[in-house]
Amino acid sequence: MGWLSLRRPRNGSTAHVTSVKPSTEHVEQIEHAEHVEEIHLEYPLQDSIPDNDLPFIPAAVVRDHKLSFSQSHGRAWIVVDKIVYDCTKFIHEHPGGETVIRSFVGEDCSWQFWRFHDKGIMEEWGRPLRVGRTEGIRNRFKEIPKYFGPSKMR
Repeated sequence: MGWLSLRRPRNGSTAHVTSVKPSTEHVEQIEHAEHVEEIHLEYPLQDSIPDNDLPFIPAAVVRDHKLSFSQSHGRAWIVVDKIVYDCTKFIHEHPGGETVIRSFVGEDCSWQFWRFHDKGIMEEWGRPLRVGRTEGIRNRFKEIPKYFGPSKMR
C-alpha cells in the first residue's frame, strides 16, 4: 500500500526557505501483508462456485475473526444469509464507510445488509468476496419492522 507523505526539508529552519514543495514517499508494511496473505490462503475468495459448494467454515472460526481483526492481524469477515464474505480489501471502498463493516466483523448482518442493498449489488460486489458458508452465527440485533408510506390513522 502506498502513502502520500508531505514533509518539510530536514536541513534546518524553514525561515529562509522561499518554497516548500511536498514530496512523496512509498511506504509498505511487508510483515503485516505477508501475515494477512497467509491467513487468506486458508479460505481463498470463491467467485465462481455455487453457494452450496462453498467450503464450510465453523462458527467458532468466523467468530474468532472478530478478535484477530480488532488486534489488526485478521480478516474482516462478515456473514449475510449464512455466507461468509471477506471484506478486508473492500472495507476501505465501502460507500457507507469502514465503521459499518467493522461493527459486524465475525457476525451476521443479514437484515441490515438487505435494508440498504439489493440482489444486484450482492451479485456485483458481494459474490467475488465469498470465502465459505457457515451455520450458527446469529444477528445480535432484533430486526425492526419496515414502514413504507404514511401510517393509517384510526
